[in-house]
Amino acid sequence: MATYLFTWNPTKWDWATLEEDSASYRRRGFVDGRWSCGVTKRIVPGDRVFLIKLGPHKPTGIMASGFAVSSPFQAPHYSDASKTANYIDLRYDILLNPSDEKLLDRDILEEVLPDVRWSPQGSGITIPPDAAARLEEMWSEQITSIGLSPSKSPDEIVAPERYWEGAVRRIAVDAYERDPRARKACLKHHGLTCCVCGFDFAEAYGDLGKGFIHVHHLKQLSDIGSEYEVDPIRDLVPVCPNCHAMLHKRNPPLSPEDLRITIKKANKTVVATAGNVPLSLRSDSPISAVPHL
Repeated sequence: MATYLFTWNPTKWDWATLEEDSASYRRRGFVDGRWSCGVTKRIVPGDRVFLIKLGPHKPTGIMASGFAVSSPFQAPHYSDASKTANYIDLRYDILLNPSDEKLLDRDILEEVLPDVRWSPQGSGITIPPDAAARLEEMWSEQITSIGLSPSKSPDEIVAPERYWEGAVRRIAVDAYERDPRARKACLKHHGLTCCVCGFDFAEAYGDLGKGFIHVHHLKQLSDIGSEYEVDPIRDLVPVCPNCHAMLHKRNPPLSPEDLRITIKKANKTVVATAGNVPLSLRSDSPISAVPHL
């Protein structure tokens, strides 16, 4: 997976739907968009994209991230309809509104990652792998600090061209798991400990792990209809990334209870270790609090 930097300069193009798009992201946990990719034609679905706000007016910095869901294609130029430009369709997993949310500041990026051109003339420059990895860390810290959840891996992002029967529901489940309001309500009730294995990131990693946990949706796809509204306390539970991945190894997904039984069968004394901090599966694991549907 390659990582690309896209740019937005408000003095060159007015993002008229930014307020609407930002509200949609807040409501759904993701939002789809289209962006010029400059002269770059190597982008493939699943590639990582970061969007940086530039221009003479502060704030400037990373304001969005997402994944490509198409290869580059040509369409009328965004500022001159008599010309064409290269675009990709993408799905934003994070979209901040610069008018009221703190961006990952460009000055900090230039200080920490000076080898990356943070003020390019156009979109589509490649961010080298080492710099991309550090950028992901910085971005995760930034969005966590303002109450949002770090992005999922690209294999959990369903691209439009991959729709099949039930895929729309899969997108709905992803959105419920990522909805900042539903996540906040879920974690306020259930806490930040994995309901399957009992892992606590703050306990294992200290300040670095504070606030980090995935959220898993318990409803089966067949139970989700057009009128469905998520209940954050009954329908969502906190899980660590490893358990989250294992829950989705089956279709339909395993229940947290079933996965805990699977772990115990595989090893009667399972110990999850982070550094020198052992964490054993306990009989009083939070799994006992998982609602039964």
